[in-house]
Amino acid sequence: MQQNYQDAMAMVRKFGKPDLFLTFTCNPSCFEVLNCMEGVQRPEDRRDIIIRVFNMKLKELLEDICKHGIFGTVLTYIYVIEFQKRGLPHAHILLTLDSESKIRTKDDIDKFVSAELPDPCTDLRLFQIVTKCMVHGPCGTININSPCMRDGQCCKSFPKQFKDNAEENVNGYPIYRRRATEPVQVGKYSIDNRWVVPYNPWLLKIFNAHINVEMARMMPGLAAPSAYFLTTRTGELLTFDVKFNGNKEDLCVSNAEPTGSDAKTLPPGHHCYFHS
Repeated sequence: MQQNYQDAMAMVRKFGKPDLFLTFTCNPSCFEVLNCMEGVQRPEDRRDIIIRVFNMKLKELLEDICKHGIFGTVLTYIYVIEFQKRGLPHAHILLTLDSESKIRTKDDIDKFVSAELPDPCTDLRLFQIVTKCMVHGPCGTININSPCMRDGQCCKSFPKQFKDNAEENVNGYPIYRRRATEPVQVGKYSIDNRWVVPYNPWLLKIFNAHINVEMARMMPGLAAPSAYFLTTRTGELLTFDVKFNGNKEDLCVSNAEPTGSDAKTLPPGHHCYFHS
């Protein structure tokens, strides 16, 4: 783990602070998983299928980002894969863009990151995905028993404030555009743009899963984003990969299955990943 951390810091020192921070979470209800179910099977009964589908989608996501240039030219990327308490895998990805692709202005932020509910009349599919995968909670006074609540407050600072325009740096963090709109009914709750987790519309429609997109370059501290997801509890960290795309050479690749006492602490999903 210490070596992985040093490799990530070396990347930051050489290429600068990461620009984007993505969290890609497995969707067990996607049709690729459901089509493989037999009889009365449910996705939680077939972790091997969930892991295989997630692994294929993660590779496709990285290819779209790094080779097809969704956000521009990617110099380097780091990712780790963790498993949630329910056993679902998710990947944290850091991207460093070249100088011509840097996200510098409010218009650049709005171009790549949205934190608003789409109009169901113009894009019904995106609206359905956002309301299913990208709505936080709700929590606070609406739902005081939400897992994110700490001492009566949401630990993720939801609900956010309405904003007519994005702000590049407020107390070290970007503030995304969240215009005031009429609330919509999601389940038993009425929600608006204050509850939307930032996302990229194109990625969301392609992968139909929770994909949180954040402006990592504006986060305080040079190494904060890299250190954030390299600091995990025992048994959580599954894979770590640092790649430099410029000359197609690997700075570091570490993707080995844990052995010995470390392997004993891993839940079934981890083993499915390595043997899928």
